[in-house]
Amino acid sequence: MKTSLVIDDRLFREARREAHREGTTLSELISRWARIGWETLKKTHRAKGECKAANLGGPSKIDLRCRRDWMEALEE
Repeated sequence: MKTSLVIDDRLFREARREAHREGTTLSELISRWARIGWETLKKTHRAKGECKAANLGGPSKIDLRCRRDWMEALEE
């Protein structure tokens, strides 16, 4: 897909140098950088949103409905 983007001047210069070093086009390099950034962003958001329960080795002896019980357990 062909499009126009406004890119920070410094990033553009670095990308142009990197593309030259790698022997690739600027378009290919920017596309790869965007893909890497997008995949990293998705992993980061996914990691923040997930919270899995873990088996800690048996039934809990703490009544989580009673704040005093779990506060005492935390102090121990």
